Amino acid sequence: MIGSWLALGIVTSVLVARSSWLAGVGLCSTVLVVVALTKWRVPQDLARTVVMLGVGFALGIGRIVVLHEPSPATAEAVGIVQWSADGLGSDLVALRDDGRLVALSAPSGATVGAGERVAWRGAYRPGRRRVAGIQVIGTYEVESIRVITGADALLAGVRARVRETVLSTIPEPSGSLALGVLIGDDRGLATETRAVLRRVGLSHLTAVSGWNVAVVAGFLEGLFRRIRWRTWVRLVPVGLGVWCYAVVTGLDPPVLRAATMASLYLLARWRGWPRQPISALGWAVVIVLLARPALIDSLAFQLSGIATAVLCVGGLVYRGRWESVVLPVFVQLAVTPLLLQRFGTYSLVAPLANVLVEPVVPVLMAVSVAVLVDLVVPGVGEVVGLPAWLAGRWIVAVGESLASMPNATGVTISPPGWIMAWLYLLCGTWILGWIDRRGTAP
Repeated sequence: MIGSWLALGIVTSVLVARSSWLAGVGLCSTVLVVVALTKWRVPQDLARTVVMLGVGFALGIGRIVVLHEPSPATAEAVGIVQWSADGLGSDLVALRDDGRLVALSAPSGATVGAGERVAWRGAYRPGRRRVAGIQVIGTYEVESIRVITGADALLAGVRARVRETVLSTIPEPSGSLALGVLIGDDRGLATETRAVLRRVGLSHLTAVSGWNVAVVAGFLEGLFRRIRWRTWVRLVPVGLGVWCYAVVTGLDPPVLRAATMASLYLLARWRGWPRQPISALGWAVVIVLLARPALIDSLAFQLSGIATAVLCVGGLVYRGRWESVVLPVFVQLAVTPLLLQRFGTYSLVAPLANVLVEPVVPVLMAVSVAVLVDLVVPGVGEVVGLPAWLAGRWIVAVGESLASMPNATGVTISPPGWIMAWLYLLCGTWILGWIDRRGTAP
């Protein structure tokens, strides 16, 4: 549990540094009071926990708050293009990694399409306005912009071949959905389909996340388990396969976190250390944030961390027949406060939508991999691609049906950030204390 407490200390330090002094005192007090209430019966464990929180707090202040200061004049940012005028430069709308919609005044001649992940550099000018009917919070006068391929030219070529094969064997809209689930490339999704998925809480399906990495790791581990080699010899190609997949998909924040977590889990298996998912998550968060402090502001990284933590805790609390239904609902409820704070939007049908499509997502990904056989044996992909088309059509049908329900989605007032920070710190500290107490109580 050391990694989990260190991660909590780092997150607390950043939240405190970005709050008023009164809110900061309240956040620190909340963490310390909850720790004391959950560990007062074991003074030694209480002292160790406070020390770990203190170390994490110091790491956060030193690495993220002090050493990572963005330049106010010229800023660099990364995000996903949501709208572009026929793929040309001029005005673009991008969803920045911190979850904010911004406008980009790009250089003339820049060729960027909706759904592409881009990195840009330029002066930032805050101010709300509308671009193509989309509300943005500010505008970048872009000096340079580039599409992030996630790898060099060779890997970019691999992604292009995969894209061409999937789209030629699986009809739309299922083809773009399958490509998004497989490698996170959803550029081909129609604007209407993209909007429907966002409204009903299904837009995460086309963003490669920890789930995809877990599937890859599980498949490779099952494959190499049949070979009677030493444990470390079997685990090395699993780890390499996970990181190769992460690089091909672009090393997005959730994938980077998941690949790090998977590597730590494999290391623990090799060394015979205790394998607690929540502890591996904590260490992964610590390592990633110390290596790339800017990811603390990435909405994708935050949502991925919260969702993974809920799944780790849910596996301890509930195991039963309805686990595949209950856990996605818990995850959706856990990320809703953050989405409310960032976007001010809500979706009452998001839990139901995720429950309805969850069984077909593995089918969509598995068949998407299977159609790649078409690269070697032409014609096979069109035959095996039918289940993927049906799965994609089901996802779109669920989204369209639920989005059409009256008052199912809407806009509301965004709650203050300090309230969301307090809520997550309160719940996170209490849950970690409860898990830790299960293993240390006399």
